[in-house]
This record gives sequence, structure tokens and C-alpha cells, in this order.
Amino acid sequence: MLKTKDASQLKFEAFKTPFEIKINRNNRWVRLSEILPWEQLIGIYSKSMSDFGRPALDSRIAIGAMIIKTKLGLSDEETVEQISENMYMQFFLGLEAYQEEPLFDPSLLVHIRERMGKEILEQMNNVVVVKAVTEQENRKRGKKKPNDGIKSGETKEEQKPEDNTAEGNTIEAKEEVTHKGGYVLDATVADQYIKYPTDVELLNDSREKSEGIIDVLYSTSKLKKKPRTYRRRARKDFLLFTKKKKKTLKEVHKAVGKQLRYLDRNLKTIANLIDKEATAIRCLEGQAYKDYLVIQEIYRQQIQMYEEKKNRCEDRIVSIHQPHVRPIVRGKQGKTVEFGSKVLAGITDGGYTLLPRMDWNAYNEGSYVIYSVEQHKKTFGYYPEVVIGDKIFITRANRKALEELGIRLSGKSLGRKTEEKQKAENKKILKDQKQRVRIEGKFGQGKNAYELNKIRMRKSNTSESMVSMIFFVMNIIRYAKDVLFCPILQIEKMLTIFRIGYALNRITYTAA
Repeated sequence: MLKTKDASQLKFEAFKTPFEIKINRNNRWVRLSEILPWEQLIGIYSKSMSDFGRPALDSRIAIGAMIIKTKLGLSDEETVEQISENMYMQFFLGLEAYQEEPLFDPSLLVHIRERMGKEILEQMNNVVVVKAVTEQENRKRGKKKPNDGIKSGETKEEQKPEDNTAEGNTIEAKEEVTHKGGYVLDATVADQYIKYPTDVELLNDSREKSEGIIDVLYSTSKLKKKPRTYRRRARKDFLLFTKKKKKTLKEVHKAVGKQLRYLDRNLKTIANLIDKEATAIRCLEGQAYKDYLVIQEIYRQQIQMYEEKKNRCEDRIVSIHQPHVRPIVRGKQGKTVEFGSKVLAGITDGGYTLLPRMDWNAYNEGSYVIYSVEQHKKTFGYYPEVVIGDKIFITRANRKALEELGIRLSGKSLGRKTEEKQKAENKKILKDQKQRVRIEGKFGQGKNAYELNKIRMRKSNTSESMVSMIFFVMNIIRYAKDVLFCPILQIEKMLTIFRIGYALNRITYTAA
């Protein structure tokens, strides 16, 4: 059942603490809580809630706790502890007074991640990005001189005011804008936190799981003698292979064959135990049954590659506990293969990031250029003027489709050119390609500061939710810097303080 308090920000003076000192108004959590559009974020999050059942955790607390966890890189347990110890974080969550007891159980964050999902977080991200870009545009217009835009013979009073309001997810100006700014596209992999998989280790793990399943089935059966599994011999063969520093292809092939035969024997034993007793399958509940299904598919894939002497197959499984993870070949130096979800991201001129596509299977990001610009238009209400990316995006199909939309694709044009035109084009391409530094820096920020390359969630939906949350938090931090540390806003704040002080001095002087 939905449970939400008033979304309006609590007044700073109304927050009560048991301490003698008052909280600092310039604290980062206090300032961040005052600029976020809580009403819109809570409205989006509330769509995933039901009107029936037990009262849920307050929506403001749920969203704020996920922001705190992601920003500080904390575990679920540590997030709850930090919130219970920090009064500034509690103010950020919308509490009216400091509370020493934990606000919720750490396990609840798992359900919050499942409830949010990448679609809900995409909508939240769009709200923050549109709000930030709108305020950027308003500040740029505020830089103009008072006489700018006044026609000859028209006084300042006669000029009609511009409509700078933003409604929904579009930015409206006096004149309708169809194309504006640039859009830099690139793809990366959000690595799952798993060990580097090899065929021998994967088969050894599958064999050990199958032996555990045999033990469970035998304990519930009426058999007098336990089926033989050769687990000691299989373990010894595995250790002899792994202790070798240098392994030839022939030795690897031989070790894979041995583990396949051990696993094949175990799977046949499990099938026989299930056939003899119809109720035996009921003993495999929860994770054990899932593991049984996964190791059967692993055996099918590995025996196919072993017989065909290949090292690849379709939808290859690399982890028993996370069978949705796929190997993605990126060709990076020192890391040719990555394991995780492939993320296509686009960054605007203001430094805000959108996520047009996220998938666990490898895909050609160049085929999603048109989809990305359509998502850009859906978010902002206009197309970008130019799309910038690496060579994989520069195809004839993309050139033609973007040209029909009135968008320039940065790259070498087709056909012969004079030397002067070639130099001018190269200079323009170089200027465009320098903009790609921003999105590479954004990926570096996510992987170094927010562990985008160490996603620890096991489920596919919670992993996608965490990746989306990381980009959402990075946009929030960018927005906070634009608002709280903008030179124009700082100057306006100083001028306001000066005017108030000057007015107070005049009142005091007049009264005296």
C-alpha cells in the first residue's frame, strides 16, 4: 500500500535535534535536498506501488536512501547504519527530527531496487536532466543585456516577455526550436563483480553443484547405497591442472574432457534418482533447482564446443549464479573480453547523460543511432544539431537517416574534395572529436568513483537498476554543482546580501 508524506521540503529551522548545536545550513545534504524535484520523483516512484497490502516505506526515504547508497558506495547494511548516525542524511530523507533507531531493515533495499527498475529510473533521470537543462538555458538568457532583442522603434516596455517555462519533459521557448546542441554517443560495459571464467573452472563448479544435488536427493530416497560420484578423483584432476603455471591447448582440452565426463555421470545419476521417485524433484527447491537447470545448459554448451573444438557458442553462460551475464568482446588493451551489461550512453552539451539502451547481449551500438536521437527528442522536445561518435556510428544508413532529420553526423563526408575543403573538414572533425572526451570522462567517473565496473547485484533486474541509479546520481551531482557553485548564482547571492545589508544600514541611519 502506498505511503507518502508531504513531498515539500521541510523548513530548515523546523528540523529538531537532540544536540546543543544546530545543523549547518551549508551542508551538502541540506543543499542537495533543497534543489531536487521531490514531488515529481515521488510521483514517478509511486506508479510502481500498489494500493493494497501493508503500508510501504515512505517514498522520499526509499529514493533518498538509494541516492545515499550509490553516492557513497556503501553496502545495504552500511547505508542503514550511516543514515541512523547522520542527522544531515535524515534531513535529506525528509524526517522532521533526528531518530536514533534504524529507519528500515537493510534487506528492504533489495525490494526497492527491484521496484524501481531501469524504466522508473529512466523517467526520474529525465526529470532531473530536463530541469537542469532548462535552468541552464534560463541562466544563459539572463546573461543578455537589457536591450538585447528589442526592435528599432520599440521601447523596453512594449516588448513582449519571453516564455521560458518548462512543461512536462519539453523545453519551450518563444520560438519553437527543432534542433539544438550536440549529442555525443558511446558504449561501455558495466562489469559484473564475478571472477574471470574459464571452461575448466566453470565445469568444476558445475560438478560440485551436481554432487550437492545428489547428496540432497539421496538423503530423501530409500536407496541403501549412495551412488558413486568420483568426487575425490575429479577434485584431484582439477587441482593438478590449475597448479600448472603454463598450460598448453592440448592440456586444456584434456582437462575439459575429464570434467565433462564427471559432470555427465552426475547428471545421469540425478536423472535416475528423479525417475525412481516422483517426489524427489520436490526436494530441489529455490536455488538448488535453478542451479540444476543452469548446469544442464552449461554441459550442453561445453560438450558442443568440446566436440567441435571451438571456444564460442550462442548465449554462452559464464556464471552459474548469474546465467544472464554474457561475454562481450570490446577489444580494449589488457581487457579484450568484459562480462556485464552493455550500456549505450549519450551526453549533452551541459554534461548530462541519457541511457538510450542497456542489454546483456552484445549488440552493434551503431544500429541504435536513430533510436537514440528519437529518445533525445522525446526527452527535450528537439533533435540535436550534431551527433558525435566513433567510427562504428558512421555508416551510410546513419548518414542518410540523420540527414533526413536535419542532423549532421560528425565524420568524413563521402566523395572527392579539394585540398582546402579537406583541411576545413578535418579541422571541423577534430573539433567535434574533442567533445568525445566528456563521455569518456563520464565513464571513468562512473567506474572509478561509483563502481560501475563492479556491479555486485546478482539478479539481472537489480543489476540494471543499479547501473541506471549510478548514472542518475552522477546527473544529480552535476546538477548540484551547476546550481550551488554556478558563478552567476554566487554573484547574485552576494549582491542580494549586499542589498539587504545596505537597506538595513539605511533604516538604522534614518531611525537614528
